[in-house]
Amino acid sequence: MMAGTTAAIARLLRDGSLTLSACASGLGLSREQLEDRLRLMEQQDYLARVTRPYPDESCTCRHCCASCCRKTIAPAPAIFVLTEKGERLLPGTGNA
Repeated sequence: MMAGTTAAIARLLRDGSLTLSACASGLGLSREQLEDRLRLMEQQDYLARVTRPYPDESCTCRHCCASCCRKTIAPAPAIFVLTEKGERLLPGTGNA
């Protein structure tokens, strides 16, 4: 089950930009279970966490207003990307 779930998570990461909740729902996991799996996959070097800054780093609401109330409380979201090792989990990538 774990290997199948790991490959399914890798497919979701490769195929789209879904929220953790949407990914968890699609996998039949709770958000907490998915977060645990993502941490494990990161530790095993199947994926990497990157932080992509908002277009204008001075504003976190993405519309760059002069009085953004979220400047200090909302960090840029973390994005998970597959590593080379993670890509090998997927059939048809030529690395299997």
